[in-house]
Amino acid sequence: MNDDTLSAADIRRLETLHQRLLDLCLMLEEAAGEPDFGGELSSIAEAVPPALKAVQDMEERLLFPDFDRHAGSCFAAMTIERLKAEHRFDRLAADELSLTLKAASDGRCALSHETLARMITGFQEALRRHVFSEKVVLEALLSAKAETRSVFA
Repeated sequence: MNDDTLSAADIRRLETLHQRLLDLCLMLEEAAGEPDFGGELSSIAEAVPPALKAVQDMEERLLFPDFDRHAGSCFAAMTIERLKAEHRFDRLAADELSLTLKAASDGRCALSHETLARMITGFQEALRRHVFSEKVVLEALLSAKAETRSVFA
């Protein structure tokens, strides 16, 4: 199979990577509910950027090109560009969250617990929405392939 074709193993890996991000979101949410964030939240936040990079790299290398080839519409190109822009935003937000939570756990951040909790909530909600939208793209692609039709037919 070509390097730019989504295989069954790639789909499993992508689903695993998506689940890892959702698990990290849940862990962030649970840790943010604690009265003292502590080092656990910092280590969770530190795990987010590399997990996010892994899934985004795979999506951009395999999912997006495969979706574009099978879309049958210029809408796919616009959708892919929007998702790539969201990837850039998510990466910056993940880096900012990680640095901020590390600083907070080291006592180098003057933000209140409420502000940090809202930052975490906003990040993980955006990340969950993004994962959901990419799962919809994947499901549409797989359905179209199974029916040997274009995605938007």
